[in-house]
Amino acid sequence: MSAGQPEEDEITWGSEELPIENMNKSQDDGPIITEDELTSLPLVKVVPDGQYTGAKLNTVVRMMRGLLEQKVPLQEFENLQNLQPLDDCLIGQTKENKKKNRYKNIVPFDTTRVVLEKDGGYINANFIKMSVKEENYMYIACQGPLPTTLGDFWQMVWEQKSNVIAMMTQEVEGGKVKCQRYWPDTPRTAEMVDERLQITLIKDQYLDNFVIRLIEVKDVQTNEIQRVTHLNYTGWPDHGTPSEPEQLLTFISYMRHVHRSGPIITHCSAGIGRSGTLICIDVVLGLISKDADFDISDIVRNMRLQRQGMVQTEDQYIFCYQVILYVLRCLQAEENISG
Repeated sequence: MSAGQPEEDEITWGSEELPIENMNKSQDDGPIITEDELTSLPLVKVVPDGQYTGAKLNTVVRMMRGLLEQKVPLQEFENLQNLQPLDDCLIGQTKENKKKNRYKNIVPFDTTRVVLEKDGGYINANFIKMSVKEENYMYIACQGPLPTTLGDFWQMVWEQKSNVIAMMTQEVEGGKVKCQRYWPDTPRTAEMVDERLQITLIKDQYLDNFVIRLIEVKDVQTNEIQRVTHLNYTGWPDHGTPSEPEQLLTFISYMRHVHRSGPIITHCSAGIGRSGTLICIDVVLGLISKDADFDISDIVRNMRLQRQGMVQTEDQYIFCYQVILYVLRCLQAEENISG
């Protein structure tokens, strides 16, 4: 099974004091979060006198800059392309499941695939478990829903009790459908996505490079309700990478700020390129905050053993390095100001 470019398309790629969103607010009650609140979210909190402060921080910055200048990430990415999968992708290739794959050559590994509770149901999604020092960061990386898999997607959200979805694509890019819309267009409008689950858009807020949607998911048979924050990053150009990292880092900071339960569910179109890049950056930020060493190559290798092709392109891989170097330089600048 190849993790190359899908045939139909080329996939390109918190502050504890802040209030958590109130799902009961009406559309006219003001923004979900103000610009001041958003910009006050820290990129990363470092351990005082740790390895990401002072002279040690300067050493890490020089090392990262040197790796980029020497084009070491290019060689690392080439080596990763030769990584042999340790798992099969048989379940996703059965006759009844093939039609549920957006791209015929992007199929989930059997061992890490998300199994829907009803009849061991299939969805093109994998659990991604990443060690961040003593903590495990849990994600689900999945393809953008198809018109025929909307119910499966929301069933997964419900069963995993995930309260955050990070959508890294737009619905249509370059004139091609990348993801079927799976939420209501109009606030306070409810839609049934299968025989049990009702989805209601409570409120939305459009920012420069991403959209926040507060969504209520209800089991109409039991009246149980789960609340989900849907974050849609819109500043990632088709077939490229963002021109600057600041807005993406704000997106990630907010994602971490609102995450409360279940794996963070992330998807782009195929669920490997932009989704993998998001996870990689989030994991490195977590390691920095815990004063732990990080190795981007090892992180991507670990992801690729759980879902094929994660961080799909060379540009996306280099972008991971560039974003982390930007974060480290921001830490330097903060020290210079405070010092």
